[in-house]
Amino acid sequence: MPENSTRKNCIIYCRVSSAKQAQQGESLEQQEAICRNIAERNNFPVLKVFSEQYTGREDERPAIEDIFSYIKSSPKKVNVLIFRAIDRFTRNGTFGYEHLIQQLAKLDVTVLDSNGIIQPSKNTLEHRGVSYSWSVIRPSEITELVMAQQGKVEVNQILTRMIDAEIGLVREGYKVRQADDGYLNQKVFVNNGGKKVIQVPDSERADFFIKMFELRASGAYSDTQIVERINAMGYLSRPQKRWSADKTRIVGTRGGLPLTVKQFQKIIQRPIYCGVNAEKWLPRPIRTQYAGLVSIQTFNEANRGKIYVKENIDGTLELLKDYNLRYLKRTKDNPEFPFKSVILCPLCKKPFLGSSPKGKSGNSFPTYHCCRNHKYYGVNKTEFEKKLSGFVNRLTYSNDAYIRSFEATLKNKFREKEKELGGFAIKSGEVVLELEAQKQQALDAFLRTDNAIIQAEIEKKINNLQERINRAQGERNSMEIEENDVNSFVSFVNELMEHPEEYLVKQKNPTLLKSLYGLVFEEFPTYEEILNGTPKLSLPYKLKDDFEENKSLSVTLRGIEPRFKA
Repeated sequence: MPENSTRKNCIIYCRVSSAKQAQQGESLEQQEAICRNIAERNNFPVLKVFSEQYTGREDERPAIEDIFSYIKSSPKKVNVLIFRAIDRFTRNGTFGYEHLIQQLAKLDVTVLDSNGIIQPSKNTLEHRGVSYSWSVIRPSEITELVMAQQGKVEVNQILTRMIDAEIGLVREGYKVRQADDGYLNQKVFVNNGGKKVIQVPDSERADFFIKMFELRASGAYSDTQIVERINAMGYLSRPQKRWSADKTRIVGTRGGLPLTVKQFQKIIQRPIYCGVNAEKWLPRPIRTQYAGLVSIQTFNEANRGKIYVKENIDGTLELLKDYNLRYLKRTKDNPEFPFKSVILCPLCKKPFLGSSPKGKSGNSFPTYHCCRNHKYYGVNKTEFEKKLSGFVNRLTYSNDAYIRSFEATLKNKFREKEKELGGFAIKSGEVVLELEAQKQQALDAFLRTDNAIIQAEIEKKINNLQERINRAQGERNSMEIEENDVNSFVSFVNELMEHPEEYLVKQKNPTLLKSLYGLVFEEFPTYEEILNGTPKLSLPYKLKDDFEENKSLSVTLRGIEPRFKA
């Protein structure tokens, strides 16, 4: 590098694309040391060093923007920009390189690289004492442009090799990039002796996501209630590092916040949690090489048709959005056809539709009907509801001994449920204790300082902790089931079984009907099952059937189909 007697001020630019590149190649510190050596040899005072971890394929980078701002505002004239190599300055090809050089030239700033590729500009009319814009040339211009284009080609080749390999892994069902929340990445050996990455449940976080899907699939809770319960279990979003704009240093963290309804609804719609990958690299959804946190069935039940994973006979998968939306829009509550949502079509096992088509006479004929991808199936409304009423009346049962049997069985079920919810209560209790400990530490810190600003911040933290404690305690208390609840439920079932028509036929509110039919039936029956007397009944009615057969409190449940007497 030739010496320059004229004292010029310089700035230095260093860049790496990623933290991995900094570890395996020249780090930012190494690049800076090389550039400072060039400045020292040329007697250029270094005014400032700009470093960043950023792709060189973009010209609009945080550090580049800072460089131009600094050149324009610096109290000392900036004459030279030094960088390690042209591909460190840009990887955007000849156009990107030339664009940056021209911008710097307008500010009367030249560039130098440590490899000596870039040579000083030369005026071809200097011997005449005349200068034009076209007479000032860069002797190394062609070489510079070739090096700039080579840098672009090189990065294209690198990215092609890397992305091609990652696409192949994803299409084989393996994992690339960071693990999804609730999972951990784990390397496994494959047949060819190599290692590939799968996801396994995160022992500390997987339970949160499993419970989200299970609670949503049960249909017994609103999204707000589910979110409150998950937060009561101690859920906080996964902490992540927050980097500076140039990605060279960690400036803080983000995350560590309670779950919100909006976030919960996004999580529920992600098929990766049932072991299905549907990202853009795939022509169609595939099963991953690792099990999901929940089954596909649970995923579908939790999403209620918003997102639906369809399993085809040939083993392929489809991801459908707004599944059966047409049907959902057409089955809004209609008091004229109150039972269409609780009695199913025998051909497709989906809820009936209801309408009143007009005949040639001009009269209307109210009908429960269905024709979803099958031949038309319709039943006159009067006939339909008459058959349903006949079936319901056969459910009538009143026997003190049976009620005692049912109550004893239900209490056993209650003990099982109590044990399950005990786990929730213990987990919530642990969360409360941990939060109380954090609150106590914050209170101690508050008392140790007289700084009003610090005290205000600590007080804000204490209030936040108290809110979380109150939520966790409230959710824990709401999980508790009292034996009085069991007794009240037994009394309600007894009333329902003594007067089923009052509840199951005369009730017209669709929402209440769904709840009541969900209590009587293990799953909503088809119309044919109503006619044949073979629907799957729930616990109270299965117990009644066995009680009639065995007259014993220690019977073993025999089956689920009712055996009505003629």
